[in-house]
Amino acid sequence: MRTIGSVQDLLFTLMLKVGVASSFAALLVRWTAFRNVLFTENRDPDQKLKLMLSMAPPLLVGITLRLVGYPYRFADLSLEGAFLLGLLGGRVVGPLGGAIVTLPALLAHEWLAMPAASAAGLLGGLIRQAIPNKEDIWNFGPFTFLNIPRAVVRLMRRAEMSWEMVPLSACVGLELGRVTLIDATKPTWLFAIDFHRDWGLGLSVLATVMSVAVPLKIWNNTRIEMNLESHQQLLLKARMDALSSQINPHFLFNTLNTVASLIRFDPDMARIVVLKLGNILRRLLRKHETFVPLREESTTTSISKSPGSGATTSRSLSRSTIRPSKPSSPTCSFSRSWRTA
Repeated sequence: MRTIGSVQDLLFTLMLKVGVASSFAALLVRWTAFRNVLFTENRDPDQKLKLMLSMAPPLLVGITLRLVGYPYRFADLSLEGAFLLGLLGGRVVGPLGGAIVTLPALLAHEWLAMPAASAAGLLGGLIRQAIPNKEDIWNFGPFTFLNIPRAVVRLMRRAEMSWEMVPLSACVGLELGRVTLIDATKPTWLFAIDFHRDWGLGLSVLATVMSVAVPLKIWNNTRIEMNLESHQQLLLKARMDALSSQINPHFLFNTLNTVASLIRFDPDMARIVVLKLGNILRRLLRKHETFVPLREESTTTSISKSPGSGATTSRSLSRSTIRPSKPSSPTCSFSRSWRTA
């Protein structure tokens, strides 16, 4: 009966550990500043510092809760969090973040907590540096272990490395190394979830893998959604640009036809139309945005509908065509006299 109770306790604790990691990732990804830093591949020192300071407080809270009481031992994600910091931030952010988040454990006389977390962060940073295409980091997910046979065949036949298997192997090695380190030293120097049978070690390794893979999967899904949204915005902008490129030539040709007609009957009005056309085209060249403020649009509309615009001049031109007035220019009188002759 006691064995069944210990098994249930172990399974419940490990499931809560994965749940805490998932909640930790889901809460962070709702923060816009964190998303901007997380999804930037080439980060400057300020962005690396922001990434570390964003992920460190939840890990600190989890370790503190574990130190408060035995029922909260599932909240400790020191090794998993430090490894994630190194895998996403690099070989400087990982060790430094691992040392910061384990300060409460060090104060509780767990002397190996800080070196172990720093080593996990350094391992994650080295893996990030070794992977040639950083997109392969996001391929690591909760079910990556199902691709182990395919990765082995690919390595044997084509001599190609499946880089998503490297973080998987590192997570397994971290948990095995923690258990080995506890067995070689005092159990109070480093924390690990206790288990009483050999299969408990397998469950503990699986929980460590899931605690790293599930946050990466959540963040990768958010990254894919943001990329799709940005692609839709680019597609909408391309359609608007194509529509604008079709409309602008028609507007220009109609205005030039109006000017050509006005030059003969009303040169002063033709000069005004050319000036108004120049103002409108100057605005269009300055503005490349798809949407403009209402105030600027109303100003442009007032310019285009002022005396000398295409609509007004077209109406005046049609009226002058129906009722031709007495020509005032020498060219028109010369042509009329020539026709009479």
